Amino acid sequence: MAPSLSTNELSIDDSTPPVTLASGASERSIRVHDRSFRPHISREEIQATVARIATKINRDFVGQELTVLIILRGGMVFGADLIRLLNVPCKIETLRAASYNTGMMSQGVIDVEDVFPDLSNRNVLIVEDIIDTGTTIVELIKQIGLLQPASVTVSALLSKPSMHKERLLIDYVGLEIGADFVVGYGMDYAGYGRELDSIWIVEDDVA
Repeated sequence: MAPSLSTNELSIDDSTPPVTLASGASERSIRVHDRSFRPHISREEIQATVARIATKINRDFVGQELTVLIILRGGMVFGADLIRLLNVPCKIETLRAASYNTGMMSQGVIDVEDVFPDLSNRNVLIVEDIIDTGTTIVELIKQIGLLQPASVTVSALLSKPSMHKERLLIDYVGLEIGADFVVGYGMDYAGYGRELDSIWIVEDDVA
């Protein structure tokens, strides 16, 4: 069995090429770096999900202004699609933030690679690609809270409830999925696969 399929962190073999059709596999399977993936969430379902999230945000913030904080790199594709569906005034910010890892599990210690923008008295909407254990987003909310925003809400395209280690309130969640590793639509494996326009789930294969 491929190791660590219950988290969005996998062991990596650096000797293999990036995204290809899996050799000898059906056309419904792709190879991303050293793993095979099968279709999980279609482009059409993603588009419908993003539209549904945008409708809720527009309703909740009518007459108000938002500061949309897109967490890079994973949230960039979701964030770009989402903001184009918002009809409330928006200021767009990005933040490169990563969690330190011990083994393959996030410890919720944030390494912010950019300077936080001015969020004082702003309605901040954090945009994430996926919430796994939840420790990272909880810590990020704490740090943003120190900047005295007017409000902080969270939007995530995907959430893995079975993996959550924290009590979470995700204000705008697109889809809940299982614990298996996924790639595509901004989410990567070993730096590859972000460009895929749908979401693929890892197959239980041997690298």
